[in-house]
Amino acid sequence: MGKGYQHTHIYIYFSLPIFKAYTFSIMPPLGWLTIFFVLVPSLAQEKVLPIEEQCGAVLTDPFKPLQIGLAADKDCTWNIERPANETTRLVFSVLNLNPNADCSQENVTVTDENLQVLGVLCPNSPNISVFETVGGLSVRVFTDSSTSDRYLYMFYNSFPTGSEPVSCGGDMRGISGTISSPNYPGRHPDFAFCVWHLDAPKNTKIQLSFSEIFIEIDPLCRFDFIAVYDGPSTSAPLLDLLCGRTTAELETSSNSVTLMLSTDYANSYFGFSANYKALPKSNTSSLSCSGNEMTVIINPSYLENLGYTADELTLTDASCGPSSSNPIAFVVPYQACGTVRKVEDHTISYTNTISASLAKGLITRRKQIQIIVTCELDGNTTLEIMYTTEDDIIQEQRDTDRFDVGLSFFTSETFVTPVVQSPYYVDLNQTLFLQATLHLPDSQLTVFTDSCFASSDPKFQASTYDLIRQGCAKDNTYHTFPSGIGFARFSFNAFKFLRTHNSVYLKCRVVICDSDDEASRCNQGCISRHRRDLGSSKWKSNAVVGPIRLSHHTQGEISESISEKDGSIAGHSSLYLFGVLVLAANVLLLSLVALRYSRKQPAAYRYHPVPTQ
Repeated sequence: MGKGYQHTHIYIYFSLPIFKAYTFSIMPPLGWLTIFFVLVPSLAQEKVLPIEEQCGAVLTDPFKPLQIGLAADKDCTWNIERPANETTRLVFSVLNLNPNADCSQENVTVTDENLQVLGVLCPNSPNISVFETVGGLSVRVFTDSSTSDRYLYMFYNSFPTGSEPVSCGGDMRGISGTISSPNYPGRHPDFAFCVWHLDAPKNTKIQLSFSEIFIEIDPLCRFDFIAVYDGPSTSAPLLDLLCGRTTAELETSSNSVTLMLSTDYANSYFGFSANYKALPKSNTSSLSCSGNEMTVIINPSYLENLGYTADELTLTDASCGPSSSNPIAFVVPYQACGTVRKVEDHTISYTNTISASLAKGLITRRKQIQIIVTCELDGNTTLEIMYTTEDDIIQEQRDTDRFDVGLSFFTSETFVTPVVQSPYYVDLNQTLFLQATLHLPDSQLTVFTDSCFASSDPKFQASTYDLIRQGCAKDNTYHTFPSGIGFARFSFNAFKFLRTHNSVYLKCRVVICDSDDEASRCNQGCISRHRRDLGSSKWKSNAVVGPIRLSHHTQGEISESISEKDGSIAGHSSLYLFGVLVLAANVLLLSLVALRYSRKQPAAYRYHPVPTQ
């Protein structure tokens, strides 16, 4: 190159992911001009080859994609040969077999070098399946004689055993956070295979918000993909399969989610980033008990509808606020923040209350909210009890563990018409009919009321009155009706607590048993304290209901009140008449005395009113 010449580089990039860059140089009058053009289809296009209708092969490459179309009535095997010191990973991203065939007629069987079966894929198997083994493996595809379009895409790669090509994935726990691909926001590496397992507190679901997804674009997500599973492993139901350039909002049905990222050997982009947070399964809140604390998560929309913000909520100890505002979460220690510990029989319970600070001033237009949470420890069993009150009226109650039992009032002993109003206004000594119902359609389960007690306090921290304890009636008006599949019924007469408000709340513990187990706790009735743990049961559950309030006026109270008022009026009238007569006599006597005195006095000056101007 002659003196005085210089290189001029001009870079021209095309953002279409289906091309790759080629370069060439020209020598213009002012110097060398190097131009980068993106012209030739990239590896993404090279992988989109016509479907090969082949039947088996021996593969020795360290990695290879396979797009296979199969005809009817075939039995084909692909042998992947790899050294004994390598691990081979095989990923199926598309599996399209004859949908009308069963697994015995048509399947894909994966075996290792020793012919041990690693897995069998059937026509109804998920598209995404992954197999790993040391050394090589074999893939046998067997089809029936039916005419059908059959197509599968698989990709394998091998790597030294014990040394993953990319370090990523892992187990995670928490109520919120972020999951992102390796190197994000940089380009993700080739041969990445990452699996994240995320667990949130019990009785919650997980909301996933993918703020960015940018991986290889393909309508079938064959090459690079993100698989999201609704559960703790890749065996859980597939929630969604994502690829290309997009965003996504997903929500699980459980408190676990599994994410799998799989990439091949070409076309690396920015990967993904997803924020997650735990939300209660119910409309209000969720409770989870652990070794030394409770975790409560509140639905933001529920709080917003009541006109409150997270900053206004505290535990019983007002210095203990939420640990997170997105989601709204409380971590409640057993030994602090106003948690009340109670020991009864073999049960230890811890109770705390989440409430909003009272409004200042004379009036408020917001309901007073309380979320009452209790963790009960009974031997090896942990029971999670939570219910919400608005203005001391229980709005929602549930036992948030394995079984959900509800407690409802009915208008009569026929148990046909439930009482829907709350509070439930009753007359003193009125017979009240209740049914504990297992909200689970299982014809093999029956319910038995073990204990039931009342309190004037919706938190049950005041004195309680036993109706039944360990199956033994403690109130002489308590009556048990025959139980049936999934329910237990009883009645008692309404009462009030002396020197307290007229509200009564009930908490009942029920035992759930197999209906065909004659030796179960449900069939043993009243059991004394020293025989408390005899008899088998599937689970224990608590149910809460209330308040019951006495009617403002019963007929007897109205008649008595009228009689008292009539007597009071008559008494007051007699006293008033007597007072008037005495006053009139005194006035007459004083007038006579004054007249007599004035006649004895001599004439003197008298006072006359002077007219004013």
